[in-house]
This record gives sequence, structure tokens and C-alpha cells, in this order.
Amino acid sequence: MKKLKITKIESIFVGAKTPGVGLLSNRNYHYVRVHTDEGITGLGEATLESHDHAVAGALKDLECLVIGEDPTRIEYLTEKMVKQLFWKGGVIKGSAIAGIELALWDILGKVSNLPVYKLIGGACRDRMRVYVNGWSGGSLDPAVIREKAQIAMAAGYDAFKFSLALPVWNVNDPANLRKIELVAKTIRETVGPDAMLMYDGHGRYDADLAIRVGRILEEYNFTFFEEPCQPEDEEGLAKVASRLDLPVATGERLSFLPEFKRLLTRNCASIIQPDIGHSCGFGTALKAAHLAEAFNAFIAPHGPMSPVITTISLHLDAAIPNFLIQERLFLNDWRNEVITEPIQVKDGYVTLNDKPGWGIELNEELCKEHPAIPSYTPQLTRPDGAVCDW
Repeated sequence: MKKLKITKIESIFVGAKTPGVGLLSNRNYHYVRVHTDEGITGLGEATLESHDHAVAGALKDLECLVIGEDPTRIEYLTEKMVKQLFWKGGVIKGSAIAGIELALWDILGKVSNLPVYKLIGGACRDRMRVYVNGWSGGSLDPAVIREKAQIAMAAGYDAFKFSLALPVWNVNDPANLRKIELVAKTIRETVGPDAMLMYDGHGRYDADLAIRVGRILEEYNFTFFEEPCQPEDEEGLAKVASRLDLPVATGERLSFLPEFKRLLTRNCASIIQPDIGHSCGFGTALKAAHLAEAFNAFIAPHGPMSPVITTISLHLDAAIPNFLIQERLFLNDWRNEVITEPIQVKDGYVTLNDKPGWGIELNEELCKEHPAIPSYTPQLTRPDGAVCDW
């Protein structure tokens, strides 16, 4: 076949408001389509909440490195995008690189007439376990939480993550600790003793407060404690991990392999959560998975964005031996239909189709019905006026 050449990088924004009580972010899904001279296109995602313009600008900066190149030289082009503009960047550039890199894998799969997971060794499993996030809408009301949990269970889920987007006092915050315990207790009583539960700290806590939170989670048999501290606080993460009988999970804000290495070598976490849409793409996430395997650590990819990044993540999940569970946002509305092969959850699992590339395309008409919206991320402040992490 004639060697392909990249001719265009296209950004597509789809406005996706998140239902709830105002403590969750409203975002635009940012899709990246790579065009070639033979008419073959690839689909990627570069969604980074509240940073739409920054990522779009980074994509424009990267165009000069890939236009005219062979899209099947994925590792080479990733190296170019990371290294050849001097500044390797952080999550903004990592998301832009990912959008392009993911589209290149889709093209390679289509050219090879194989799904991506078969290009990297084939499936280790027949189906992938998923947990649901965003299902409670951020509510603190036990009656609402019970109702929302039952709706999620009826939709096929048996694993649940929640987070409380509340400003906190450092070191000790009895009022917030009681709220966390009430919600944890309500969920456990509703979903039963065998359901997997996860808590996302969102990096809101210092190590001492995180340990107090973790001890509450231990009482209700949680599977892991996600981002108890900020990801750059490696000493704090290691302290929390050493003091709790509860696995620490982190990694969604990282973009480069050495960052994942430090988490593992410094005993910060035993569950690694690469976000394929932020960490320069599929290749870095695959390398991080192999690195984690050497440390007997597990992979639970971050993925509360659109069904595109969830589907892409499932190709990684299928192919790695140390996969634990896949995150998925609760989408019981039009957002689940944004792709041509909507994800179906059955008994807590999902499966992949065998179509080439990612096996999906955008539902173009539906995307056009939902133009970009103003993005929104809640801003948290303590009663003294101090700024808190959301």
C-alpha cells in the first residue's frame, strides 16, 4: 500500500454538561481527528477540563512536527512531539500529544485491519471490569445517594467510586470526616458487602488528614483510596500508603514515564492510574503498565471523560496482565451515544468489538447537536477565604 501522509489535524468540541448539584465539572469533549492523503482518518481525545483553549493552542504548535509525516510511525512522531520543541511540557502538552498519538493508533489499526489491542499482543481477558463515577451527582443527602446507587446498579454496575468536593481544613477536619463516613456508610449499606467501593480524594488532603480519611474507608472495606494527596507530594503519598491497610491509587495527572517510575520506586502507590488522554497517549500508558507489572502493581486507568477515551482505555485493559478495573463516568443520556458503538455494561463488565482501530467513530450528527459550552470547574474556599483544591 502507498505510504500515507498526514495532511490535517482537526479539533472537534462537543459540549457535555455534567448533571448534579454543581460540585462536578462541566466540560467540552475535545476530539482530535488526524486526516491523511488517502482519506483514512484516525480518532483521538484530548479532553482537559477548563483548559480547552490551551490544549487547542498546543495542538496548533505541534502541527508542524507531524504534517507530511507517515502516521504509522507512532513512536517516532511521539518522540518528535515530546522532544523537538525543547519544552517537554506538562499535562496541557501531554493532552495535545495524546490527542494526535491516539488518532495515529486508530489509523494503524485501520491500515492493518486489526483492533489496536491485537497490535500489542492480543487480549489477556474476554471482558473488562468497570466501576462507575459521577453516579451520585455529588449529593450528600443519604436518600438521594441510595436512589442514585440503585439506578446505577440497575444499569449494570457493581463497583462505585465517589468523591466529596468540599473545602477542608488541614490536618484534622471532624465535620468533613463525619460527612465522608455518612456517605461511605450509606453507599455500603445500599450496594451490599461484595460491591467494590473506591474513594477519590482529588488531592484535597495533606498526609495527616488523608490518613484519618483512609481509616474511615478501611472500616467500610474500600478497594482503594485515590489521590489522597497531590501527585507531586510523593513523600505524603508514601506516608499515607505506609500507614493504611488500604491501597493508594494515583497517576491521572502525570504525563511522562519517569513520573510513574517515581510513584513505584518511592512506594507511593500500588495502583497506578494513567489517563491515556493526558499522558502523551497510548504508548506511554502501555509502558507505565509494563513498569508497574515489574513492581507487582496494578493498572486502573483514569477515564471520567467521554466514551471515546473509555473505549481507547479498554484496548489497554484487554492487553495487559496487571489490569485491575476501568473507570467510567455514569452516562445514562445522549453522551453515551456520542460514538457509533455505545458502551454497554453488563454485570459490571464491558467487552470490545473486533473492528479495526479503536472500533468506533463519532456520531457526527449528535456531536453537531451539542456545540461547545463554557467550561466550569467548581472553586472551593474555606470559611477563612483560603483557596482549596477541587
